[in-house]
Amino acid sequence: MDRLKQLGFVLPPPLPALGSYNVVTASGNQVFVSGLGPIKDGEPVTGLVGGDMSLSDAQDAARMTMLLILASLEKSYGLDSIKRCLRLTVYVRSEASFTAHPKVADGASGLLRDLFGAELLPARSAIGVSSLPMGIPVEIDSIFERHY
Repeated sequence: MDRLKQLGFVLPPPLPALGSYNVVTASGNQVFVSGLGPIKDGEPVTGLVGGDMSLSDAQDAARMTMLLILASLEKSYGLDSIKRCLRLTVYVRSEASFTAHPKVADGASGLLRDLFGAELLPARSAIGVSSLPMGIPVEIDSIFERHY
């Protein structure tokens, strides 16, 4: 998608499923993307938000995760077929006293705003959790609408 390049972003390589599931699946005009986390240089980004990871780094991890989600969509359907994101659920692995989960999620939804426009922002939940796979700080699952 040209808009991503204009924004200065490059999509990472998409990841294969790490278990018995599809990374991307569709029903009608809805596309569901399994929970993904931040990958940098082929390795998972790890950290505990509010502990050894700052809010700013957690926002970067959420943005990195959204780029991986977009790469998965590009591989499966092509980003030009995607109209908008309908729903994000952002899980944030954080210290018990950390309460800025929505600000972490802004790293992902801010990229969507810049890509699709503020009027097409998704519905969203940001949830604090004590554990995520491989020690990642953020996991995001999402639902997109495609042109049908």
